[in-house]
Amino acid sequence: MAITKVYAVRHQLKRAISYAANEEKTALCNIIDYAANPSKTEQRLFESSINCMSVETAYNEMMETKHKFGKEGKVLAYHYIQSFAPGEVTPELAHKIGCEFAAECFGDRFEVVIGTHLDKNHLHNHVIVNSVSFTDGGKFRSTPKSYYNIIRKTSDRLCREYELSVIEQPKRRGKHYAEWSAERQGKPTIRGQMREELDEIIKQSYTISEFWTILKRRGYVISRHGENVLHTSIIPPYGKRAIRLDSLGDDYSEESIKERISAQRNGIVSVPPQRAKQFRYSGDIRKHKPKKLRGFQALYFHYLYFFNLIRRKRTPQRVSFFMRNEIIKFERYQKQMKFLRLNNIETAADLEEFRCRTEEKINDLIDERKNVYSERTPENETEIKSKAAEINRRLCLMRGDIRMCDKILSDSKHIADKQRQADEIIKQKEVVRNGYKRGSR
Repeated sequence: MAITKVYAVRHQLKRAISYAANEEKTALCNIIDYAANPSKTEQRLFESSINCMSVETAYNEMMETKHKFGKEGKVLAYHYIQSFAPGEVTPELAHKIGCEFAAECFGDRFEVVIGTHLDKNHLHNHVIVNSVSFTDGGKFRSTPKSYYNIIRKTSDRLCREYELSVIEQPKRRGKHYAEWSAERQGKPTIRGQMREELDEIIKQSYTISEFWTILKRRGYVISRHGENVLHTSIIPPYGKRAIRLDSLGDDYSEESIKERISAQRNGIVSVPPQRAKQFRYSGDIRKHKPKKLRGFQALYFHYLYFFNLIRRKRTPQRVSFFMRNEIIKFERYQKQMKFLRLNNIETAADLEEFRCRTEEKINDLIDERKNVYSERTPENETEIKSKAAEINRRLCLMRGDIRMCDKILSDSKHIADKQRQADEIIKQKEVVRNGYKRGSR
């Protein structure tokens, strides 16, 4: 079972080649106990090169190719990793497959270094490919299309030829880590909002055509739909990109939606899919003394309180479309509010003053780090590294504060505009409600 990965090498090409051809990782004697056979003193290495004189000269040859065609910047090389299941392949076979894989994919135009590493339970090949062709100077560009149609396809075919297992193509893409993490922590996501709204629309629909009508009425754009379209996709009013219905889950494909509407029409109650568990903060606010909030703090507090009311409603999908995207940013606004409270920042002047003080501290720390490095000697190198690491840690925190100030300055204007829009909508609803009351009298 071979798994392939790819990384773009933009810096330190020599280091990448050295890592791929590291004798400590490619030497078989480091894995097999040679003491059992004292007559074997030859070190067996699993390192090869294609279109290069040797592994040792590969870096210089690759750089000469780049210099020859004037393409020495941006992506220097591509680093492919081909991993095999533990115990499924011998070192010799793993290296042979790696060489055949590299020769078939890149051997006609590019310089390649292959190293088979034996330092893990799973044997794996490291393949370093020069991004510039030595034949015509053309650049190889790794794309999802080239990965699935060439790299992965070739690796899987070679594994099948040598009777090794292959991971079959999954039916659907997995979740993005950010989405998975947000759902796990109970935070709102665009896809989560879409699922809730689709559930509500399905409940209101008697036929599939009525479903599409309500969907459009709520501001959705149906980008791909019809008999000749394999995957139906829609653009939510609070999003920018089209999202396939079947990517929301098995219960949200077009066929599944038709079945759910039909079952509902026939009196069969369908249970909506389980949602991620919601976590709420619990505490006693009576322990904290009330404080009059002003400026930025009052603005953020009002806005977050407004969102808290929205999230407590039973039907969050009924929130206005222009506020839906703001709910996704709820966590970010909470962090900004906490930052303002901790640093006692209320106005733009306070924010600018805090930013200037932080920049001065950063400059002082940079000077201090230079002085520390100037005192480095072989004897105190460990101590100097420890001091420099502590300075770097403090610099990282302060630079994060600078970025937070910039975000607050831009987000506060955006929040004020959104708050005004929300207040106007509330006033309009109150006018309409009062009109109904007067009419009923």
